[in-house]
Amino acid sequence: MNIAKKLTVLSLIFSMLFLVSCEDDNDDPATSGTLNITVNVSNPEAWPSEGTVFMSMDSVWPPTGAPYKSTTLLSSQVQNGVISTVFEDIEFNTYKLLSVSWRDPNNQNPACNQAVWGTHSGSVQAFYADATPFVLDVNNSELSLVINAVANTVTPPCPPTG
Repeated sequence: MNIAKKLTVLSLIFSMLFLVSCEDDNDDPATSGTLNITVNVSNPEAWPSEGTVFMSMDSVWPPTGAPYKSTTLLSSQVQNGVISTVFEDIEFNTYKLLSVSWRDPNNQNPACNQAVWGTHSGSVQAFYADATPFVLDVNNSELSLVINAVANTVTPPCPPTG
């Protein structure tokens, strides 16, 4: 075999080895998903100048600690009464509540320092225990939810201390 044939054969072998080594490993099943969120703020002009507005995602309700995922919302994010945002890399699981609330900067009592602006479902009368849980899993890895929110600074009465 002459040198040209040997070089051609070696080139083909190395090319095949290179292509095989670049195999795509996308066969691993996904373990997290994406939540696309639309917040319709009915009265954006009432956005408070003090305090913090949060969007929180809880895996248990009522909450027993910090939310699973949360972000701060700003009035500058409101475009024509709507805030669009995304939570990414959410572990596959069942989640109980997605909510928007304002935290009163003058009240440090976590039992009564938040004014709920809106949730993905549920009612204030049931303290959102009737909210419909949502699931992210391998068959439902991308989900879209809507929160209809009303900007307000009315917090619940604080429980008596004693």
